[in-house]
Amino acid sequence: MPEAEPYDDYEDEEDDVLLGPDERDRDLLDGSWEQEYYARSQRAPRDWNAIAVGIALLLVMGMILPTILFALR
Repeated sequence: MPEAEPYDDYEDEEDDVLLGPDERDRDLLDGSWEQEYYARSQRAPRDWNAIAVGIALLLVMGMILPTILFALR
């Protein structure tokens, strides 16, 4: 039984390697992403749901934590 070469599966690996930018990188090369990023005059909208959840968690922890600490005392 002949032994297989250890790298038989990788003989075409060099064909899959892409060297250099493609069309997805064009905005990085011409700087258009910077223009869009810094030209925004609007602030990002706040996520009020996340803020409400955060405040609710603080309130719940404020009620539960003293109870647990008192019970462990």
